[in-house]
Amino acid sequence: MASTYKSFLKGGPQGSAGQNNNYKADDDDDVGKRISRGEKTMGKLDHDPFSEENEVHAEFQDPLKKKSQAVDVISNDFGEEENDLFGAGGSVPNYVFDPDHQMFHNYYSGKSGKVVEEMLIAHAYIFHQNATYGGCCGSHATKMEAHEDLLDALGLKDVLRFRCPRDFVHDTKTKRSTIPKERYMSQDTHLWTPEYVDYLRTLVTYPERRHKDYTIIVHMLRGNASPCKQENQGYQSYLPNSHYLKLIDKYMKPGARVIIYTSGKSFESLNEFKRRGYEVNTGTSLKESWKEFVTADVFIMSRSDFSMVPAMVAKGTVVYTPFWHKTLRRWKRASKSLMEQTDAETKRLQQLHCGN
Repeated sequence: MASTYKSFLKGGPQGSAGQNNNYKADDDDDVGKRISRGEKTMGKLDHDPFSEENEVHAEFQDPLKKKSQAVDVISNDFGEEENDLFGAGGSVPNYVFDPDHQMFHNYYSGKSGKVVEEMLIAHAYIFHQNATYGGCCGSHATKMEAHEDLLDALGLKDVLRFRCPRDFVHDTKTKRSTIPKERYMSQDTHLWTPEYVDYLRTLVTYPERRHKDYTIIVHMLRGNASPCKQENQGYQSYLPNSHYLKLIDKYMKPGARVIIYTSGKSFESLNEFKRRGYEVNTGTSLKESWKEFVTADVFIMSRSDFSMVPAMVAKGTVVYTPFWHKTLRRWKRASKSLMEQTDAETKRLQQLHCGN
């Protein structure tokens, strides 16, 4: 019996209620433990979805070939190609998934932004197998409640749930298997294809917009981030003040409201932003920050996992600075000329403050 993926997930067992956790909006990345996606592209894997070893060898269907509708690709003066995936009049196909083919993945502890990002990569992998998402499996802990609280910001707590195959012992008809982490993480955000993002947006419950004015929201990675730290896959996590200021100027409009979410600890002083009249928030909860990110007219990302998930489903313009996760086609990408200026400023800061 077929069942739509959305109705299946919404009708599944409920997770524990989340609790507010007043973590800072700066969700610093643990870059040293990342799985490098390198230059690997989507391919086909051996098909054996329910082996005795409980390992999934599913055929990876190229969703770009499945997508029948044409994508209108345009260029802009900010050095990016984007497509109109969510324009007026567009409709989302009523995807149907196999309710008897349920996949899980294991929980790996970490900061909430990173955990939710990995959950969505696994969720996308399962989406491309036409299977149902069973859950993220691990021993329940207080930290999971923090993750659920963040998921609740987008109404995804019951979609990306913390469940294990052992939680369904009374259901012997449904096939269940746990996907090895290397299977889906090797694809990284390549799995976030236009088709998948289009579908995920139908599952999101968007919060009410708080600001009536034209609003530019900035996530600025600070805290322990520093230009003196080692690069990750050729990129510095830290972006200097000048980089964000130039991006804000690019999208500024008369009467615009600029709100920056960051940490109270910063390698560079935040006074220049305050002198311009921008609002600098250093104590906002992760949950409330995500609500702002997805409803802004313009959301300027940092090089951070914490930016990736809300940027993926944001309603407004998303401005992306190249880093180790690929861009989505609808995002606007920082130009080469801006990146050259940013790299030069980063080297200047390193020479002044980092030593040999």
